[in-house]
Amino acid sequence: LAELEADVRRQAQEKGIQLAGNAIDDVLTVALFPQIGLKFLENRHNPAEFEPVPQAEAAQPVAKAEKPAASGIYTVEVEGKAFVVKVSDGGDISQLSAAVPATAPVQAAAPAGAGTPVAAPLAGNIWKVMATEGQTVAEGDVLLILEAMKMETEIRAAQAGTVRGIAVKSGDAVSVGDPLMTLA
Repeated sequence: LAELEADVRRQAQEKGIQLAGNAIDDVLTVALFPQIGLKFLENRHNPAEFEPVPQAEAAQPVAKAEKPAASGIYTVEVEGKAFVVKVSDGGDISQLSAAVPATAPVQAAAPAGAGTPVAAPLAGNIWKVMATEGQTVAEGDVLLILEAMKMETEIRAAQAGTVRGIAVKSGDAVSVGDPLMTLA
């Protein structure tokens, strides 16, 4: 520490920098930030050398609605629960009831022997398709390589089978869950 302090004092004297009364703060500044520490000490009393303090933008007044919302029936979701609300001309709520949850459409079952779809586990771009149509693969074989956020991810076969219906090619963009191919 003594050597570092002597070195900082020497550099400060050469550049005409006035160190603080408690020189250890300045020594630590130079030790922690060797590339800019001395420049900071040299210019710390010159605000023109630093970026200006960001100014808060003046808040814009919110435009006032000239007329109340049209009457009607609306579905409003609050904390995951849907409510049907009827609004009259004056903006008063005249009726409130819980919405009937919509049932999800039932997907048709895959025909027997159609195979197991291989879906994209993450969004990205197909970098390279390793498997070919009709190729027999073992569990764990690399089917394709997907690039996401500058990282390559190998998509492997979850089971042994024959590659059918390759739905992507190199360069294609895919989202999570998109079908890539089918293993029969």
